[in-house]
This record gives sequence, C-alpha cells and structure tokens, in this order.
Amino acid sequence: MRIYKSNANLRIANNGIRLGAFRIAEARRAKARFSHAGFTLIELLISMTIFSIVMISAIGLFDAGIKNQRKALALQTLSDNTSYTIEYMSRTIRMAKKDLTGIYIMAGCNFENPGGNLSKIRFLNYHKELQEFILENGQIKEKKGSETVFTPLTSDNFQVNKLFFKLFGKCQTDELQPKVTIVIEIQTKEAKPQILKLETTISQRDLDVKY
Repeated sequence: MRIYKSNANLRIANNGIRLGAFRIAEARRAKARFSHAGFTLIELLISMTIFSIVMISAIGLFDAGIKNQRKALALQTLSDNTSYTIEYMSRTIRMAKKDLTGIYIMAGCNFENPGGNLSKIRFLNYHKELQEFILENGQIKEKKGSETVFTPLTSDNFQVNKLFFKLFGKCQTDELQPKVTIVIEIQTKEAKPQILKLETTISQRDLDVKY
C-alpha cells in the first residue's frame, strides 16, 4: 500500500514537471512569435531617426550639386559671351585703317579715345567706315558706318564693370606700331556674382608707315 502511494506520488510529480516544462516552452515560443511579429517603439524611433538623417544628407547633397551646376553654367555662359565680344573687337581693331584725311579722327592717326575717355575707342574699320566701341549702362556697345544708335555686344544678363582701351602708337608721328590693350571686368547679375577679368593686346595689321 505504501509502495502504491509512493508510485502515485511519483507519477503526479513527474506529470507536474512535464506540465511546467510544457508551459515554459509555450511561453518561450509565444515570446519568440511576438518578437518576430513587429518592432518595438524604440526600434521604430531609431529607424525613423536614421532614415531622416540619411534623407536630409541626400537632399543637401542634391541641392549643393544643383547650385554648383548653376554656377558653372553661369560662368560658362559669361565666358562664352565675353570671349565672343573680345574676339570681335580684336579682329575689327586689328584690321583698322589710318585716317589720312582727318574727317573722322585726327589726321594721320589710327585710333583715338573720344574726349580722352578710356572706355571709348574710335577708328576706321577695314571698310573705311567710322566704328566705335563704348561702355554704356553696364554693356559694351558698338556703332559703325551710318548707324545712329549703339548696338549692345554683351548680354543684359551681365554687368560690365570696367572697359579700358589703352592706345600705343596711335598716330604715325610717334614711330610706334599701333597697339591697343583691352581691359574688361564683367560679372553675372547674382547675389554672389561670378566675376571675370580679361586683358588682351592687339597689334594693328597694317604697318604704320608715314604718308
């Protein structure tokens, strides 16, 4: 009888152990299912913070790239327009003719700065027409032949700050070959402008022979 009770107690104890182990296993499986079912609030906050930092950095880089591209494009356009203007003036000045009659400029001279103004130059072009380049209202302008108004050479998108025509050997009496040095400072019309400074010297093609 005692042995029977002992065996019964042993079976109950074993059953209790198995039940406890089963419950522990079920609890672990439930915890595992919960952990794989979603994210905790802290995990979501951390993920959102990292995502926000990455997006802000990407937007900043994109914006900086756009601004740099605009600056590069503005500088390229400024350079192209200025190069065209200087090349055109240089070619025209190089082909200038001497005024032997004194009708347009002083007789025996090749160039002059009207009124002593270095921002202006006057000469006879290769068609033997009077031609002028001036700085007016922030633009380089020209007038030639029978024209009565000056025509802009530079775009109104740019501001010409300086334009100088320095003359050397302008008349045949100085025994110097005529040369003109052009100095230009031009910029874009922006809050932070792109500024371009150029200087070039042109020698007249014809020899300055006395007549």
